[in-house]
Amino acid sequence: MKVLITGGFGNIGLSALEELLKAGHEVTVFDLPTKANLIAYKKFKGKIRVVWGDLRKLEDLERAVRDQDVVVHLAFIIPKISRTGIDCNEQPGIAEEINVGGTSKLLQAMRMQPVPPKIIFTSSLHVYGYTDQLSPPRKVDDPVMPVEHYSRHKLTCEELVRNSGLTWSIFRLAAALPISLKLDPGMFDIPPWNRMEFVHTRDVGLAIARGVSSSQIWGKILHIGGGPSCQLYYRDIVNRVLGSLGIGSLPENAFSREPFATDWLDTSESQMILNFQTRTFEDYIKDLKKAFGFKRYLFRALAPIIKKFLLSRSPYYRVSRQGKLLEGKVALITGASRGIGREISLKLSQAGLEVILVSRNREALDSLAREIEGKGGKAHPYPCDLSLEEEREKLNLWVKEKFQGIDVLVNNAGFGWYGYLEDMPWDLAREMVELNSICPLHLIKLFLPQFKSRGSGYVINVSSIAGEIPSQGVALYSATKSFLSVLNSALYRELKGKVFFSSLKLGPVDTQFFEPERPKGSLRIPGKVFALRPERVASEVLKLLWRPRREVYYPRWMRVIPLLEFTFGWLFDALGPALLKRQFQKSARSSKVS
Repeated sequence: MKVLITGGFGNIGLSALEELLKAGHEVTVFDLPTKANLIAYKKFKGKIRVVWGDLRKLEDLERAVRDQDVVVHLAFIIPKISRTGIDCNEQPGIAEEINVGGTSKLLQAMRMQPVPPKIIFTSSLHVYGYTDQLSPPRKVDDPVMPVEHYSRHKLTCEELVRNSGLTWSIFRLAAALPISLKLDPGMFDIPPWNRMEFVHTRDVGLAIARGVSSSQIWGKILHIGGGPSCQLYYRDIVNRVLGSLGIGSLPENAFSREPFATDWLDTSESQMILNFQTRTFEDYIKDLKKAFGFKRYLFRALAPIIKKFLLSRSPYYRVSRQGKLLEGKVALITGASRGIGREISLKLSQAGLEVILVSRNREALDSLAREIEGKGGKAHPYPCDLSLEEEREKLNLWVKEKFQGIDVLVNNAGFGWYGYLEDMPWDLAREMVELNSICPLHLIKLFLPQFKSRGSGYVINVSSIAGEIPSQGVALYSATKSFLSVLNSALYRELKGKVFFSSLKLGPVDTQFFEPERPKGSLRIPGKVFALRPERVASEVLKLLWRPRREVYYPRWMRVIPLLEFTFGWLFDALGPALLKRQFQKSARSSKVS
């Protein structure tokens, strides 16, 4: 049979490629011409056909699917580690364009063929969400509750495949670890007691190769896992992997305590049809030892240094080690009811701080306080309108009476407005300046005596990259954020060693800031390009308590923005009016649609 593999030079793709060739199929690989992929191709040169291309380009996909019998769709942007350098959760906009948009274009290209090929789509056990409270194993008809961008993309693609009109099968994969050691900080995001089913990448390749020739898989969703012998707890996987390399186990307080979306799977049907479970976790350990060879002895000799390095990569270990530093301290977070403020409140409470939640929305604050207390934290909701000076002064008096002061102030409250300044209602403009600029200034001035009386303090100002590059359509918002950044830098120098000031300069964040429920008179900002997750922003805030810095750009690459303004400001000046007009028209159309 003629079989196309998208993403054929990845971890699973290479295993599938080898098994398909072994079974005598004619294989075409569709992938990006990256350096790693070009090296991988050399091993198979003359044995396979390769189409270098981009999933987002229909013409590339049409060349790849031509005359194929079966398409095995593996290509996908994943969280944490990606050969493309894109993180599904850090850059969901680009990832969705590749994952969902690319899958849609692939299906379109397949339907355009005179005889459309069949498709095997590889999904993930992550689609079931958090299931630690349920009895294992997970069955294919269990409810799906994706909790992050990657699994949402997988589930959306499953729907596209099922409704494509093509002959299809969906393989939901267990954890297919690569035969290598990638020490990414994401390894610490899984609690030690989390259930996780392992499946050897070569067994996944075997399941795909046998599935291509099977008549029984079509129209079915199948679990591809290692079986009962590969149903482990995460602590067992980590300890066995590190132990086999001579590094040894890591303390459990280095790992998250929050549930992770993995579990054990019912693979009885898939094993009956495909008979693919030929390797165990012990076989994987043997493969690892063989792959690292003599390096294992070097690892063993350097084990204390390697272990120290690994623990330095764990944010949870730092929390536990610095618990005494943060535990019992009081943090006040403005704009705490939703979005970034909500996630900051959760993150700081988990780190041992007592949090004061400030926002206009009483109901949302009460709900958040109950959630924090349900997880063992301490929270105090304080509903008020921070755009009013008298409300800020009342807040200060209440804090003095109840806590005798605070240790951390997070100035997060604020809002934006998109459109021509002349169209912005004056009341709204005055409120923006009051909330985005005057409010943090006033709160800093009110709480400075409390910081000094306690011997130290932390002020974290949640700012925006808009303050660094004045942009058409957000003129006043940019100005308020620029004010906040300059104020932060000046006070950092004025009070260094007494009170720590940090400015967190953010790119677009995936919050209600981008939703159509904007302040009256405002239009929706077009798109969510490169949008950050609020929980990742909250992690950056926590890092600033461990290691105060005057300013931090997040994502990191945005530190080049001031240079762009300095170098290409003349170009922005020239294009600004035209760009705003175009964006304004696009925003107006999208607002009418919504």
